[in-house]
Amino acid sequence: MPAPPPLDEAVRSTLIEDRYLLGTRLRLRRMTALDGGATTYKLGQKVRPDPADPGLVLHTTMYLSAEEHERLGQHPGAELRKVRHVLAPGGRCFGVDVFEGRHAGLTLVEVQLSGPDDVVAVPAFAGDEVTGDERYSGGWLAFASDEALAGILGPRRRGVRARRRGRAGSPGD
Repeated sequence: MPAPPPLDEAVRSTLIEDRYLLGTRLRLRRMTALDGGATTYKLGQKVRPDPADPGLVLHTTMYLSAEEHERLGQHPGAELRKVRHVLAPGGRCFGVDVFEGRHAGLTLVEVQLSGPDDVVAVPAFAGDEVTGDERYSGGWLAFASDEALAGILGPRRRGVRARRRGRAGSPGD
């Protein structure tokens, strides 16, 4: 198991509370900066257009008011809570997601790639490559049974995902 990520070196940390809406590819997100910044509300959709390339994700984001977020949050769904710490070793940004609640013990490291030929030196704190493993996607994690979660929360609790995104939105979605 690699050494834990140096979270005290994070350039920013954000509490992320997601609600994946049942029967859809939609995700409600509330992002609260841990440094006391403003809270942001979003509705997002992720689509993988090429099953042979799990790293390619098309992502659309719509910003919401707190009231819109609350109203949409009344739809059936499953929740996921994590703190995203952004680390920048060597000038390259990595998102380190530390999960809470029933997902506690899971940490995922994610890096945005600019294209198919972008090569990234994986930091020492990252674990196994899990980009192509659907069990590490937010939607799967949110709806997974406790038994299914136990299968990934065993000895391999840290993974790294590389994503190339064609998207509307901002970094850190």
